[in-house]
Amino acid sequence: MDCDIIIPVWNQQLLTKDCLDSIFANTDPGYGIIVVDNASAADTKSYLEDVKRKSIAPFVLIRNEVNLGFIKAVNQGIVASKARHVCLLNNDTIVTKGWLEAMVEAAESSPEIGIVNPSSNNLGQKPAKGESIALYAKKFRNSAVKIAEMATAIGFCMLIKRGVIEKIGLFDEIYGMGNFEDTDFSRRALKAGYRVVRAARSYVYHRENSSFKFRKDFEDAFRRNREIYELRWGKPRRVAYILDSYDAAVVKRLGSDSMKLARGGDLVFYFFVGQPAIPEHSNIIKIKMQEDRFRIDALFGILKKKKKFSEIFVRDEKLRSILNYLKFIHKAEIRYY
Repeated sequence: MDCDIIIPVWNQQLLTKDCLDSIFANTDPGYGIIVVDNASAADTKSYLEDVKRKSIAPFVLIRNEVNLGFIKAVNQGIVASKARHVCLLNNDTIVTKGWLEAMVEAAESSPEIGIVNPSSNNLGQKPAKGESIALYAKKFRNSAVKIAEMATAIGFCMLIKRGVIEKIGLFDEIYGMGNFEDTDFSRRALKAGYRVVRAARSYVYHRENSSFKFRKDFEDAFRRNREIYELRWGKPRRVAYILDSYDAAVVKRLGSDSMKLARGGDLVFYFFVGQPAIPEHSNIIKIKMQEDRFRIDALFGILKKKKKFSEIFVRDEKLRSILNYLKFIHKAEIRYY
């Protein structure tokens, strides 16, 4: 497998223990662990030293005497690794059986794939109330779908091929303590010709924002990093396709156009009836409607969105006329396809 798991740690001993225990219990041999301790207090420091002594897998412990932040810690771990793959993992996660093997398998299924996320509650796959994580994760292991293309990876659990790092470099430390560094890294990888995917058969549960919630400057840092990201990459557009009447050739052409938009970071919404061959991508949102109410439901779906569309593609002349009349509300440019 040849993969190093890089885990930045800043205190949170109990969460870190749950994470490491889940790795030891659910990962086949062929991995190593690199923990970067960002100036944790004495109890966590002592715990990590004890784990290193007892670890059943190769275990590297890097200690920073001051908290250098998540991004610098990740970069330290990447530099320390010599493995063919690195997997960045938050210490507030719980991994499940076969998680890493499925991610590596997804990465190695194509030379174009450079970055892999697992399935996760972070990405909308949430256990039912009262359902155990292990039981829920079992449903994913035999999924007919192996990979699903994504516009960007999320850094809570992010497997990266060594070749990607060699081509585009480390995470950009301009993002300080964290936020948007994973999105920026993904966009750089996409620009270099790689694809970002979700390994459908892997499942990792994330206790979201358990580290960031302790930072008093979180909101200010988030806004700052978003401004840096949008200055560099632009704000994502929101594009709507209203498939009121169509044929296979039209759908195929729109599908090709929408995949280009989605891979470029834009959000694409399809309002449709029937079963058109709409492409699969994390940035393509499908909204199926009833045929007898299609016009009114599509119109309501457009107008009720709090975040406005930049462009709306439509073919039905009546609906097009109504949307042009209501442009003062929805603000979008109306295009004919």
